[in-house]
Amino acid sequence: MSEDVWYRHRVAVRFQDIDAAGIVFFARVFELFHDGYVAALAANGVSLAKALDERVWAAPITHSEARFRRPMRFGDELIVELRVERAAREITVRYRVCAQGDSSIEHASGSTTHAFVDRATFRRIDVPPEVLRALENKA
Repeated sequence: MSEDVWYRHRVAVRFQDIDAAGIVFFARVFELFHDGYVAALAANGVSLAKALDERVWAAPITHSEARFRRPMRFGDELIVELRVERAAREITVRYRVCAQGDSSIEHASGSTTHAFVDRATFRRIDVPPEVLRALENKA
C-alpha cells in the first residue's frame, strides 16, 4: 500500500458500464473516477450534496484525462485509488484503477483538476477549509 494514497474506492463494473465490445465504455471511466472522488470527500466529512444545496462553493472540472491500459469487463471488481495535489485555488486528483486483490494489475489511470468558485459570482476562491481538512485525512 502506498502512503500517498488518499482514498481507495471499491467498485464493480456494472452491465450498463459496458459497450458493444463487452468492455467499459470510455466515458464511463470518468464516472468511476468521480464516484471515488465523491466517496472520498464524504468519508472525510464533506458532502457535495450539502455544498450544492447551500450554494456557497462549487468545484468545476477544468481539465480531465484518462489512459486505458487493460480492458474492464462486466463483473470485474476494481479499486480506484485517489491521490491529491493541492494548489491555492484548485486540486488535481490522480486516479489509478486496479484489480481488487492485485494492485499490480492496472486497468486505467487519469486525473481531474477542480477549480473552486463562489457559487454566486462563479469567481475563483481558495480551496474551502472543509475540503482542505478532508484532504488531510485518509479515510
